[in-house]
Amino acid sequence: LHSVNEGQAAMPRAKKVLKRKGKPNSGPRKGKKKKEEKKIENYDPKDITKPVPLEYSLWCMKSGASQDVIQAAQIVERRARTDVKVCPPGEHEWEYYVHYEGMDRRMDEWVSYKKLRFTGPKKKVEKKDDHHDDHHGDTVTRVRNFQEIQIGPYVMPTWYFSPFPVEYQRHSRLLFCEFCLCFFGHKSELERHSRKCTRTHPPGNEIYRSTETNIKVAMFEVDGKKEETYTQNICYIAKLFLEHKTLKYNTHPFLFYVLCEVTPKGCVMVGYFSKEKFSEYNYNLACICTLPCHQKKGFGKFLISMSYELSKIEGRSGSPETPISDLGQQAYNSYWKGKLIEILSKRKEPITINEICKLTSMTLENVTQTLKMLDILHYDNREGHHIAIPVSIIKRYEEKKAKIEANKSRVYVRPCIPSKIRWYPFHAREINKREKKKE
Repeated sequence: LHSVNEGQAAMPRAKKVLKRKGKPNSGPRKGKKKKEEKKIENYDPKDITKPVPLEYSLWCMKSGASQDVIQAAQIVERRARTDVKVCPPGEHEWEYYVHYEGMDRRMDEWVSYKKLRFTGPKKKVEKKDDHHDDHHGDTVTRVRNFQEIQIGPYVMPTWYFSPFPVEYQRHSRLLFCEFCLCFFGHKSELERHSRKCTRTHPPGNEIYRSTETNIKVAMFEVDGKKEETYTQNICYIAKLFLEHKTLKYNTHPFLFYVLCEVTPKGCVMVGYFSKEKFSEYNYNLACICTLPCHQKKGFGKFLISMSYELSKIEGRSGSPETPISDLGQQAYNSYWKGKLIEILSKRKEPITINEICKLTSMTLENVTQTLKMLDILHYDNREGHHIAIPVSIIKRYEEKKAKIEANKSRVYVRPCIPSKIRWYPFHAREINKREKKKE
């Protein structure tokens, strides 16, 4: 550079340095930048001509079972009113998607301006869940993009966002073929597809079938590599009802175990679980979902029991992949408690935790955690740690089980029966294929 340009470039820099030196408490610049806090614009609740800002904290009237309840909430998104084409003069022009603080995001909903309240009871200060905030950093994914879906005769309200292709986002309801799980925005498209669709069951091998209380069930193993479209459609559906599910478009590393209700038309999906073909951390289940219209029928425990029975055949212990949803955790806790009570009630001799792990294929951590939940793991100075289960716990478990079995009018599925499973481990099948090729 020329000397003139050097002098012109140096003058402003020198002035800035002098100014900075003259300021009190000046110091060297830090490499880390401070996180910019989200600035919420000022809002006057009396001015109904302006929209309520996003991320604004307020209260909302939430519909309860018997009466409306005022609940602390936060504005997530807004849109023009959908109940009228043209907003009458003097009325508020927007409606809002709110998240109720302290509640799961499946409770989020669109509400009218009339339900919002700018004063209410004192809010409880709770610690923020960093994982939860990171998971919902994008405002788009915090708003559910479909109000409901229909599979066969069942219409189900959705709970969360699912990244369906953009061309389907304009529909409030998605329609699914109950056999191949292809989805459509219009009823006429589904009807035309149904006349051509020849599938009557999931595209895989049937590994289980049994007759339960007022229902027949079958389970199919579907390879994510061979049936990519079908397994991706399952993931789309599952994401509508699972908050922490990471949707992977590459389904090749996974096996999908699809549980079906056997009907005169064919085998219709009611739930599924997936697992990795080769798990590095010995997970026996990656994702589990029972459709909301089929919940409270025992399908969740059936899927969990099947995952552990497959682990027994593989000869190893396993556990579900984390994080797991709140409803999934409840199902697992219930299954673990029931399984341990069943073993301990029949066992007359002392038993160790390692023996329980071998009998159930549960991990040492899960067994210990469940024993603590049941409050039957005790410590004595002489004997050390020992398991002592009260008769009251066994009696309560047997009464609950007898009550369920006595109700013959409801649809109910028991945990899977090991003798009816027709399945071989995936790695054993791969070894056999390689040996046949060598021959």
